[in-house]
Amino acid sequence: MKCNHCGKENLLKAKYCSSCGFAFSDEERQAAYDSTVWGKLDKLKQAKGYITFETITSHPVFRVLFLAALIFVGIVTGTNKGSEMRPLESVEYKVGYNQERDEYYLFTEKDSVNVAVYLPGKPEGIKVTARKDDEEIYTKDYAVDETPVLEKDPSVTYSVYGIYPDKEKEITILLYDPSVLD
Repeated sequence: MKCNHCGKENLLKAKYCSSCGFAFSDEERQAAYDSTVWGKLDKLKQAKGYITFETITSHPVFRVLFLAALIFVGIVTGTNKGSEMRPLESVEYKVGYNQERDEYYLFTEKDSVNVAVYLPGKPEGIKVTARKDDEEIYTKDYAVDETPVLEKDPSVTYSVYGIYPDKEKEITILLYDPSVLD
């Protein structure tokens, strides 16, 4: 670093001129360092940090706020159980799913079961329609907090609907004895 007072070359980290004792300001010392190869490399690293958002995303405040936002979104949207309507596991039955036919199978020893259904979002109600040989046997409406009761009859196909303000979501459920699994 060159002294502006006497013109003598000094070390970059010098606080005073070694010849005349002139005090270097922090700005002068930083400008001298920035003109070196190391200073230019530091500037490139800093620019890369801004371009890749590393400077922002590595900041502890950003990380805490981002984590809090993720938790908030998870709680508000209820995505902790997924976004698809489905029967929930129970001690009364075992759940199976046929992806090809898009049907749920409940295997139970009981003659009838209370089927807990996961309904994503904010449904207004539940509707169950029972069909036998493609003919509707009955339709029953339930409140969101009620659990539909289904009778075990392999010839009956249940359509369970989640009733939403603008649409209905449907799943198909059949009940079987666990012995069919063997």
